[in-house]
Amino acid sequence: MTAPALAAGPPHAEPPAARLVWRVADDRGPLGALVIDDVVAHRACGGLRIAAAVTDEELRELAAVMTLKFAFFGIACGGAKAGLVVPEAASAEERRQRARAFGAALGPLLRAGSYIPGTDLGCGQRDLWELLDAAGMPVGTPPSGPVETSGTAAFSGRSAAIAALAALGGTARGATLAVLGYGRVGAALAARFAAAGGRLVGISTARAAAIRPEGFDPARLERLRALHGDDAPLHYPGARPVERDALLGHGVDVLSPCATAGMIDAERARRVRCRILCAGANAAVTSDAEPVLQAGGTTVLPDFVTNAGGVLVSHFWPLALSERAVDTLLERRFRAVVDDLLRRAAATDTAPAPLARALAGRNLARLRSAPADAMRHERLFARLGRGRLRHVLPPAVLNALVLRVARALGPPSE
Repeated sequence: MTAPALAAGPPHAEPPAARLVWRVADDRGPLGALVIDDVVAHRACGGLRIAAAVTDEELRELAAVMTLKFAFFGIACGGAKAGLVVPEAASAEERRQRARAFGAALGPLLRAGSYIPGTDLGCGQRDLWELLDAAGMPVGTPPSGPVETSGTAAFSGRSAAIAALAALGGTARGATLAVLGYGRVGAALAARFAAAGGRLVGISTARAAAIRPEGFDPARLERLRALHGDDAPLHYPGARPVERDALLGHGVDVLSPCATAGMIDAERARRVRCRILCAGANAAVTSDAEPVLQAGGTTVLPDFVTNAGGVLVSHFWPLALSERAVDTLLERRFRAVVDDLLRRAAATDTAPAPLARALAGRNLARLRSAPADAMRHERLFARLGRGRLRHVLPPAVLNALVLRVARALGPPSE
C-alpha cells in the first residue's frame, strides 16, 4: 500500500486542490484511490465507483461536484469520491478480494467517520458491504446476491426529470428527450418525463444508440434491457440505429447525459442542438463546454442540482422514507428549489449554473463556520431511527416532518 499524499488548496478563487488523495496498491498493482475534496463538520461523503480504470483526475472532479451538491442544499458535509479498480475479466472472488483490500486500507478514515461512502457507478450494495466489513465497520449480515444497487440512481434520475420539467415551464407535454448513457438514472428520468407527457426520442448506451421520433416506451425499454443489456436500442421495434454522437445534434428539447464524467466537452458541445441540458451524471459537462453550450442557445442546468435526488433522500435515511414521503421531498421541495434557482437566474440575467455555484459557495462558508445548525436535524433523524416512535408515527405526520425539515434545504430565500 502507498502512503496518502496530501495537497492543500491555493488561497484564491479558483477551485481548490483536493484536501486528500489516498492511493492504494498491493502486489497486484494499483487498487484505487480516495479523493476528499473538502471536509465540513469533520466529514466528507461520496460514492465508491468500480471500473477497469480509475484516474485521479476523474475522482477529483467528481469529489468537487459532491462538495457543491452538499453545499448548495445546506447539508453539513464535504465532498469525496472513491474509485476501485476491477479488471473487466475479474472473477467474483477477485472482485471481492479487491473490495476488501481497498476497505482495509481506508479503514482509519472509515472508522473515524471522516469518509462516508455510498454506492456509485459499477458498485452494488454487496461491494460496499465487503469494503465496510473489511474496514472493521459494524455492517451486519451481507446483502443477498452480488450486484444489487441502491435506489440512489433512481432518485437521481427522478430529480433530473423534475429539474427538466421546471426549466420547461412546468410541463413536458409534447416535449422531447434524448438520454446519453441510458442506465438506471436514465431510465428513471425517462419514466418521470414520459409520465408528465414528454417523449423519449433518443437513447444511447455503451454499445448502441437509436432514434425513434414516435418515442420509446420506458417500461418496454426496461424489459429489453433485461434481455439484451446495452444492445437494447437495437431491439426496439421501429427504432433507427445511429452513431452515438448523432444524438447530440438530433434537436430535442432536453438532452440528458447520464453515464460518466466529461461526456460533453467543448468539441462535442458545438454539435449539441437542444433547449435544455440537464445532466443525470456528475461532471458530465466539462468547464470549457458550458460557455459553448450557452452561446449556442442551450440552457445548462447545474449537475450538482439536477441529479441531487439521491443526496436529498439519503439525508433522511434513518427514517426509512416511504414512497409517498419521497414523492413529497422530490416533487414538492426539490421542485421548489429548482424553480427558485431559475427565477433568480432570470431576475439577474445570469445563467443557472454559475449562479448555483455562487449560492453553493455562500452556503459552504456558512456551513464551515456553523455546521451545528445544519446538523441538528440529522441528530433528530438519528434519535427517531433508533427509537420506536418512527414505527408508530402516522404517515401524514412523518411526511409533514420531512417537508418541514426539507424547507431548510437549499439556498436561503432572498
